[in-house]
Amino acid sequence: MRGGIRIGSISGIPIYIDSSWFLVIGFLAVWLSAAYTKLSPSFSLGYGAITAILFFFSIAFNKTAHAIMSKARGVEVNAINIQFMGGASTVEQEAKDPFSVFSIAISGPLVSFFLSVIGFTAAWLIAGDVIFSGNPKTIEALPESIGSMRTIWTMIALNIARINLIFGVFSLIPALPFEGGHILKAAVWKLTGDRFTGIRWAARSGQFCGIMTMVLGGLVSFSGIPIGGIFLIFIGWFLFGNAGGYLYLNNLQQALLDINAEAAMTRDFRLVDAEISLREFADKFLLMEDKDANPIYIASSNGRDRGIISAGAIRNIDSSEWQSKSLQSLIKPFDEIDTVDLKTQISTVVNLLEQKQLRYVIVRSPVGSVAGVIDHGDIIKALDSKLLWRIPSEYVKQIKADGKFPANFRLVEICEQLEASKQ
Repeated sequence: MRGGIRIGSISGIPIYIDSSWFLVIGFLAVWLSAAYTKLSPSFSLGYGAITAILFFFSIAFNKTAHAIMSKARGVEVNAINIQFMGGASTVEQEAKDPFSVFSIAISGPLVSFFLSVIGFTAAWLIAGDVIFSGNPKTIEALPESIGSMRTIWTMIALNIARINLIFGVFSLIPALPFEGGHILKAAVWKLTGDRFTGIRWAARSGQFCGIMTMVLGGLVSFSGIPIGGIFLIFIGWFLFGNAGGYLYLNNLQQALLDINAEAAMTRDFRLVDAEISLREFADKFLLMEDKDANPIYIASSNGRDRGIISAGAIRNIDSSEWQSKSLQSLIKPFDEIDTVDLKTQISTVVNLLEQKQLRYVIVRSPVGSVAGVIDHGDIIKALDSKLLWRIPSEYVKQIKADGKFPANFRLVEICEQLEASKQ
């Protein structure tokens, strides 16, 4: 999702930053300025701001590397959104092979480690070997030996180096949503040949890490550090929920590919003899339907299904002609409408319904007859049966009546990505 303020583009990919970054940078500037107060009382806030801005650029470079590598591996990237707590690339499809997943995932930590090396190198060039001596007294004496200004820039370089080092190591934890989780997904995918198995392993690992972090937070709280414990519990809860989101998405994607039209279709249509008159059709069918009913009529003659009947078109024919004209005049042949076969994946059906704005899709057998129909509610019901969502039947009926998928299911977005990944 695009959002925030556009600050430029790279390789044709627009870059956006979330407006909350202005508050974050301001908070970090005030917090970090305390470290520079003794050396520069008048400009300590400025040095804190410089450190905070460099921290922002570290995250921006990390996420930009992801986007550039994604594009290099054939994954179309629409935008780079840099948010607090990281960032995200808006992509149209997922990586198509394990090596691409690994390449994209490892690019971020490699950039973090590279920035860490730059930070430590800059600190060494400014202050010399004394900063790596490990002697606190020697480091405290830096202002006397190299001056306050060089000491401040040494501290800034060291802070950025340490942040990126920690960020890089932390991101390699083999659990989703960390980059290490994507690397684990790629490894399992390579070994098993199944992308969905890789995601399940990485997501379960993420949930395990989340649980253990919450347990650790509880122990820390009981040991007398309640604030630190609450923070760990919050982080653990976030990790568990995020990994659960990956697991939900994985199971939904697999279900959309596993379920075919035959499993989702219903026989909720009326088979009508194409040779009867319009008067007979109106009397026996149209006038007998409930007021709110919107049935599907299939015309058949000589043992073959001929097409669907446009019942509304009867209004365009003068009632005096109904007795003389047959139902043939209302038939819309199958070659003029969108149909699917029994083995068509449900993800394809979803895309067809949305792209053509259809109320339903006809499912045809190998011999060309109508095997069933599928509408939005039928798809939700099939997914409910597969994934054990336990959706109330009244809700499914409402979806059928509305003729659209609930936005919170994200079916359209997910199916578009699945179709794009097949190309």
